[in-house]
Amino acid sequence: MKWLSLSSAVDCIDVSTDTIGRRAIRWQAEAQAGRIRFKLLKLGEDTRLERRYFAEDLEALLLAGHQS
Repeated sequence: MKWLSLSSAVDCIDVSTDTIGRRAIRWQAEAQAGRIRFKLLKLGEDTRLERRYFAEDLEALLLAGHQS
């Protein structure tokens, strides 16, 4: 599983941070069309929990945008 920071997610699908925020949902096993699942992950021992966005959901949004 690949997880991206907010800035990387924005760059990945070329949208605003607000758009990512509106489409974000807490992690669940099943994907939802048009939504981006996230988890709060700690990347190191001395770091805080931060939202990381599921790369496959971002890629699905990008593909859906190209098909419309």
